[in-house]
This record gives sequence, structure tokens and C-alpha cells, in this order.
Amino acid sequence: MLRIVSVLIVVALVSPPLVKADSDGYYCIGRGYIAYETRFSTLPSQHLLHVIRFSSTEGIVTFPLIALEDFQVHSMTCRATVIELNAWTTRYVVDIANPQSPIITSAPKSAGPGAGSQAGLGHWSQEGVIDLQGHAHPGEFQLVIARVSRPLKGGVEHYTITQLIRRDGGGRILASLELFNGIFLETID
Repeated sequence: MLRIVSVLIVVALVSPPLVKADSDGYYCIGRGYIAYETRFSTLPSQHLLHVIRFSSTEGIVTFPLIALEDFQVHSMTCRATVIELNAWTTRYVVDIANPQSPIITSAPKSAGPGAGSQAGLGHWSQEGVIDLQGHAHPGEFQLVIARVSRPLKGGVEHYTITQLIRRDGGGRILASLELFNGIFLETID
């Protein structure tokens, strides 16, 4: 047990500073934007909503971070100008019509994860490439989640990286934005 704790401490200390989403890192995709949440367990804890717009005319644009109450997200839904985040007994609604001054409201709901995406950008994400629709040419904007694993003595180390990329009509990458980059150690007990 002491060995596992020691390994986890070492991994935490040497992990890249670009880690931006925890193992949850729930996200949803709306027309022309992606939203994802992060919560860091450092003190003081901070729960944030990230909104990134993408368009053929403006490219990839990151909006100011939106601070949220501290809660466990169970699902998310992106609508035209509203993002719904479901906790177990509360639904949070973030109106991003004016991204410089988002409006956050909450209301009780029946217990459970709620409807919406349960996909994540972090370590528990589904590896693959997701074409984001509605632009000048198919595949112009993509969400790319890649994972590489390597065996180590006593376990497996998993490397995960998630990027939003923009391609030209010929498939060349014009721009990219890293949303998550992290290492996870799976021990074999």
C-alpha cells in the first residue's frame, strides 16, 4: 500500500502542468462551441466551466472561464446559448448568450444523473476523432482524443491527450487547442 501511495505522489509531482481536466471532465458540443467542466482537488478547490467557440471566420476562440459552485457533474447538455449541468439533485443552467457576463441559475431536480452527455475529455474518455458539424467543409473542426498505454512493473501507465483542431480543405492542421493532457497509473493488485 505504501508503494502505491508513493507512486501516486511521484506521478502527481511530475505530471505536466498543462493538465486541465480531471478524470470526469464532462463535456458537451453545441453548434459552434464546445463546453467542458473541470474541478481541481487542490485547496482551495475550484470548479470551472470552459467554453470554446469555433467558426470558419474566427477560428478557435477561448472565452473567459466561468466559476461554478463546487458539485459533482453527472451529465451535460449544450443548447444554442445555454449549457445545462446536472448534479445528483440539482440542475445548473449557464446562459452564455453574453459570454463576458454569463448568467448561472440552479433548480432542484429528481435524483439521478439526468439527461445529457456523460462523455469525458480526461482519463475515462472514449478515444477517437469527432467531427464537429456545420462548417465550410466536413472535418474542418474536430475533437481528437488519443491514448497511449505502456506496461510498467506493477501496472500500466496511460497517457491521454485531447485537442480541438482545425483543418483546411486539404486536411492540413491550421490550429489546435489542447483541452487535456495527463498521465494515469493503473496498478495491478
